Amino acid sequence: GKLPSFLHLSLPLFPDLLPFWSGWLPASTVGSDSAPWSDTVPHSKPSPTNTIQRHNSHTCDTTTMADTPNQGSTPFKLPEVWKDKPREGIWGKLNQPTAGAREKKELPRGKHALQLYSLATPNGAKAGIFLEELYDAYGLEYDAWLIHIAQGDQFTSGFVGANPNSKIPALLHYDAKDTKKQPIRVFESASILLYIADNFDKDNKFLPADPQGRTEVISWLFWQIGSAPYLGSGGFNHFFSAKDKIESAIDKYTLEVKRQFDVLERHLSGKDGAKGGPFILGEKFTIADIAIWPWYGRKALEESAAAKFLDIKKSYPHVIAWAKRVSERPAVIRGQRVNKVWGPKEEQLKERHNASDFQKPEPETTN
Repeated sequence: GKLPSFLHLSLPLFPDLLPFWSGWLPASTVGSDSAPWSDTVPHSKPSPTNTIQRHNSHTCDTTTMADTPNQGSTPFKLPEVWKDKPREGIWGKLNQPTAGAREKKELPRGKHALQLYSLATPNGAKAGIFLEELYDAYGLEYDAWLIHIAQGDQFTSGFVGANPNSKIPALLHYDAKDTKKQPIRVFESASILLYIADNFDKDNKFLPADPQGRTEVISWLFWQIGSAPYLGSGGFNHFFSAKDKIESAIDKYTLEVKRQFDVLERHLSGKDGAKGGPFILGEKFTIADIAIWPWYGRKALEESAAAKFLDIKKSYPHVIAWAKRVSERPAVIRGQRVNKVWGPKEEQLKERHNASDFQKPEPETTN
């Protein structure tokens, strides 16, 4: 058995996911290959024109034309029209070129106006962290339900109704006065942060009311959405994790990811006309910090081969200081636990329905 490509994309950036994913994989697949965690990046040579390197089953096909297949790879002739084909592993079977529901199943609903459906990935953590910040600021309660993306929960009719894109997180806002009224659905993590801020942050603690401050926060929010795919499985992580290393691809995405970290470093240090830290908007902690931190802040604090390869700790001291500062906030500590079902038990919280849930021991479960 081979470890599905999605896991190789995720684990080096987020190594604490390993126990979570292993629950759906045969024992022989988890940690069966050391290559994805290796710092070795072999050189490659130019390949014939119009061929695309196809890696082994650990990785997806790439569109890097300037590389010849390494040993163990085969040249791939690009067809005129792509056709779907059977794929191995859990994610190979789950990922399809079509959208829509695959199973009729309604979403659960709790007693609060806000119903969050999520998983504690970086994008999911944004919603959990912000809702916990709002609990500390205003006492706002909410329900958070686990969406097992490895079990296909995102393809149920209920979740597709909340998010036609079948990605976590998704939010339903019910009218407390009219229980029969259709809820407002909100999907995409940045949209959720903005919606919650506009509707529940009455004192503008996390999204300034003045046009200049509000626009600056939203600009950074959109910066994160546009930048993170280069860091995650859409770029650096894919090629850094691949068994067969492609030097030009790794160079391309490493260059961009380091540039992104330098954007944050210069901004937080007060260069290029910025105010400087301690937070993205200076003295004010906002949803810009909440959006950026799960991707870039946690990476800055991470002890991993990928973080070492990017030389984060030596190159970006202001980012490190900001990341530590955010990580120490009580709501951030709690918010990361919301809908988390892997890692140490004290860091998990499968569902959240009341603030007191954080004080309850998580029951022993098998993922």
